[in-house]
Amino acid sequence: MNATRRLTIALLAAVLTLGVATASRAADAPAVINLINLPADNSAEVYYAQDLGYFKDAGLDVRITAMTNSGAIIAALAGGGGDIGNAVVGSVADARGKGIPILYIAPAGLYDAASPTAALVTTKDSPIKKAADLTGKVVAVSGLNDLTYYATRAWIDKHGGNSAAVKFIELPFPAMAAAVAQRRIDAAYVIEPFLTASAGDLHILSRAAESVAPRYQATGWIASESWLQSHADVALRFGSVMRRTAIWANAHHKESAAILLKYLKLDPTIVDRMNRVLYALTLEPRLVQPPINTAAKYTGQTPVSADSLIWAPAR
Repeated sequence: MNATRRLTIALLAAVLTLGVATASRAADAPAVINLINLPADNSAEVYYAQDLGYFKDAGLDVRITAMTNSGAIIAALAGGGGDIGNAVVGSVADARGKGIPILYIAPAGLYDAASPTAALVTTKDSPIKKAADLTGKVVAVSGLNDLTYYATRAWIDKHGGNSAAVKFIELPFPAMAAAVAQRRIDAAYVIEPFLTASAGDLHILSRAAESVAPRYQATGWIASESWLQSHADVALRFGSVMRRTAIWANAHHKESAAILLKYLKLDPTIVDRMNRVLYALTLEPRLVQPPINTAAKYTGQTPVSADSLIWAPAR
């Protein structure tokens, strides 16, 4: 074998070795997920998974950005501004009805009347005492196409009021209590931990969330169909981490509170007093359906099947 041939073979071997090594490193590199979250207890699983190292265990590099409502998160994912996001069920059903191809890949917070984590609030001296008193009043919700809006309208209409005669505005959850206390608005739909944080200043007018059902899937993790087609393995790993985290969080309220405090910058006494969210382990259609039905009453759409909102990965 002449020197030129030996050199050629050696170079080829080196290239192949380098290619295998590079491919191996690429395979070992964590998969990046740009995640958009609602910064509240019902979607705090990602904070826990981050701090506990669960994402790292699954080979995921999750980068969290906060947004204030489901509509904004859905729009961001649909436009390629994120990979996975948290959104309430009614908003996802409404978006699917408008042709936006997003699906649930994992559950997040449940609403359970036995341990309520949301309320429609007013000032303690407000003249608003019943649903009919909200006629002509200004009520804040987190989004005009999300669960806070649909549930509030449903409660008003079920209890003698007329939700069509109420002016609804959007506000971020952290700003709602102050807006009510300062009388810039008349009422607001507030969730934990902001509900307990404002307990000394405000009065609970109703548990409007229970107009949807006593127990249901309130929020979950979504992704666009196009992203899922090319990242099915990443989505499955993320879903597995959310299940692992839900099991831990449901059994470790004290430990999860410490993580929640760090990310949401809360007074420690607030977490000690508030009802904590229970996280679902699986996406159960029977729990997803109630908020779909409630949303449909106010969007004019025919209620879709819960199954149609849940991603079914190819086997």
